[in-house]
Amino acid sequence: MNLSEFEKLWNKLGTTEEGATKCYIIGAIEYVNGNDEGEKMCAMTVPKNRLNDMGLLGPTEKFRITHMKEDPDTPKSYLGGTPENEYNAYSYDNDLVVLEKKSKRGEKSSKIFIQSGGKDFPTPVEMRKNKHGYWKLFSTGSIATGVKDIEDDDF
Repeated sequence: MNLSEFEKLWNKLGTTEEGATKCYIIGAIEYVNGNDEGEKMCAMTVPKNRLNDMGLLGPTEKFRITHMKEDPDTPKSYLGGTPENEYNAYSYDNDLVVLEKKSKRGEKSSKIFIQSGGKDFPTPVEMRKNKHGYWKLFSTGSIATGVKDIEDDDF
């Protein structure tokens, strides 16, 4: 996905909690797959104070997506990737699995829990809505935590 396509997607999805979170994950997948524009994509989904002077991810956020590059299955696990399908069955068309009973939604501030196909426990994501109506992710650290390894029975 190129940056222009992502911007259109962000403009469409960024006004919902699920959509903003999905956009961050898509940006992370693009980044771990070698698309340098993935960082710019992720930058659209976080608050301005998490960016550097060039509008790219600041050190903490950059560390998180760089960490995901070391374990590229992590972001894929939120859009259909599992250890059983070797994290290859992800699709940008898939919806996030949101655990509504755990989630707390508000008009301006929300905390949703999303389920990864490679983790036992749900992932919390805190966000707030800006004056333009877009949800910005304030906690991305839990998204970046690793997933279960693919079982290798070739030994």
